[in-house]
Amino acid sequence: MLISKVGLREEVVEFANTVKEFCEREFKDTLEWDAQEYMPYDLWKKMGNIGLTGMMLDADLGGLGDDLLTSVVIHEEMSVYSPAIAMTLGAHAILAGNVINRAGNKKQKEKYIPPIASGDKVAAICITEPEIGSDAAHPKTRAIKKGDKYILKGSKIFITNGPVADIFVVYARTSDDPKRGVSAFIVEKDFGNISVEKMHKMGMRASPTGFVTFNDTEVPEENLLRAEGEGVHIMMEGLDVERIGLSGSNLGMIKGSLDIASRYAKERFQFGQPIINYQLIQEKLAYILSQLELNRLYLYNLAETWRKYPGSKKLRAATALVKMTSAQAAVKSAEEAIQILGGYGYTTDYRVQMYWRDAKLYDIGAGTTEMMKILLSRRIEEGFVDL
Repeated sequence: MLISKVGLREEVVEFANTVKEFCEREFKDTLEWDAQEYMPYDLWKKMGNIGLTGMMLDADLGGLGDDLLTSVVIHEEMSVYSPAIAMTLGAHAILAGNVINRAGNKKQKEKYIPPIASGDKVAAICITEPEIGSDAAHPKTRAIKKGDKYILKGSKIFITNGPVADIFVVYARTSDDPKRGVSAFIVEKDFGNISVEKMHKMGMRASPTGFVTFNDTEVPEENLLRAEGEGVHIMMEGLDVERIGLSGSNLGMIKGSLDIASRYAKERFQFGQPIINYQLIQEKLAYILSQLELNRLYLYNLAETWRKYPGSKKLRAATALVKMTSAQAAVKSAEEAIQILGGYGYTTDYRVQMYWRDAKLYDIGAGTTEMMKILLSRRIEEGFVDL
């Protein structure tokens, strides 16, 4: 028996089963969507109807509630079928929606959370810039105060949902203060002077990604989140939630790799016996299983700990660790599954090659693996890691 799901809250298990059944029914063409770089937005409202577009958003505003473990299992179950759609959903609800949910005032939340939670509006978060990646706390995009508006000017790159978003959460420089010079804004597409160019990617191809340019976009003063200079604090809080929630996708890709590879190994005969009888195949399957169990145990526990201590800086090392290890495990597990399938694994007929390409993004996005190692080292130095 795998122990990673023993003791899991009953409501979480029930919701995971709901997501699995939904994906089995609705996600039959994921390989085709991947090949065509197509996100089936006709499913968006269906996902909203069962609460998926409202994860990590207040229940009294139409959301699913801010239970991070539920968000993890949503990503896990959905990523078995389409990591790209899971990421699109996560960028909408966790990356963008949850920032407004946490940092927004009552008026902002009442205006923006209901349409995000229902899926009537698509949300995106704008952090990375052409010249700013890991150093996200020093954007070149600027927001200049002019009367009761801010004039937003600059470009953001690798923006998930960028080509289809109605609402953007944008980080921009409002002063030259090195510590409090960044602010966060809610920007509607209808504010105008916003252009988006779709980008083409190696993986996550069913998830639309864009290069977004704000060319003197006028943003009402009331769309400033919290206060000027609070942007970095809001961003760091959001990244911790993102790293936990979206790491569920890595679990899904590991699980999918194990399922496909193990079934193939039982059915594929070489030299008179199924290849699962060979020790080198067994070693690969054992590796994938061990990574699924170990990463799931850690991630589930971290999500439950976050529920008790939301926003605690003492958990920052843990969020970096689980993001790093689960991403690396997802890439390697998909690679091992491809090897087990041999030539078939190299074709586009099986999802393992899609997992391999999709998983690589989590080795880069939300903080590269190299940056996670630096963050972990700093936490040791600062004494936040209890050895």
